[in-house]
Amino acid sequence: MRVIIRRMDNSSSEVVVDGRPGLLTVPADGVVRGGVVALHGSSSSSYRQVIFEHLAATIAPLGIAVLAFERAPWPHDDVDIPFDVQAAGAVAAYDILRDLHDVPIGFWGVSQGTWIAALAAQQREAASLVLLGCSGVSPAEQMRHATAEAVRRAGYDEQAVGHAVGIRDAVADLLRGNADRQQVVDLLQQHANEPWFDLVGVIADDLGEDLPTWHELDFDSEPLYATVRCPVLLIHGADEANLPVPETLEVWRRAAAASGNDQIEHALVPNAGHWPGTPDRTREGISPAYGEILRNWFTA
Repeated sequence: MRVIIRRMDNSSSEVVVDGRPGLLTVPADGVVRGGVVALHGSSSSSYRQVIFEHLAATIAPLGIAVLAFERAPWPHDDVDIPFDVQAAGAVAAYDILRDLHDVPIGFWGVSQGTWIAALAAQQREAASLVLLGCSGVSPAEQMRHATAEAVRRAGYDEQAVGHAVGIRDAVADLLRGNADRQQVVDLLQQHANEPWFDLVGVIADDLGEDLPTWHELDFDSEPLYATVRCPVLLIHGADEANLPVPETLEVWRRAAAASGNDQIEHALVPNAGHWPGTPDRTREGISPAYGEILRNWFTA
């Protein structure tokens, strides 16, 4: 495995992960006691993200090396990057980090990356999983929940919530290959002038003739979580609206009972939602409480 490294400063180096750029951050004193591979949410494939930078700045001083990498590209018109493609990238990053530092290595993931972290842990001996904004329900159920919460929190009545969720369900059926595209487009156009419509997050132009089937829309995470044997830290914002936290914790409880894993902890970030800080998503806006949760857990 060939790794090209360009040193940026005393604690960071640019590396190549499976042909794509990455950034490795190590403790300033050079003493590496553990490592973490950082995994992406669905919205960005970049290896230079605020949330990655914050992770490295928070735990590298504790002796933990952090490797972030550019996620594999995927055709622009596809719905999402397949989970197995993402997991392969995570494993490649793990192997590079292990080659560079022979220490225990785990995975940190945000949102969609939490599923990828668990998938990668099936293929490599993960020292730990830190899962920020982890969902225990399928992508379809997660988006259904997020739509309902967005409309409800905006102050609309339950009739509006029902219509919005109906649109989301129709789009999900289209992505499964089980619905007529024109009928779904007609449904969107029927409600396009409703004041809550933008909160659904779908427009007719998104539903092109070549829209592919999304095979992981109904991904069942519980059997996956039941394979996890390492320590796990689940982190959610106390005001999480994008996914159902109680249902997620129940899924993990059942998975832990099936696997015998008694090393699963849960932490809430106060005054935070799916993002652990202010909505502007700046590094400065990331909650100090989230940073403290990371420091306390990795120290312990």
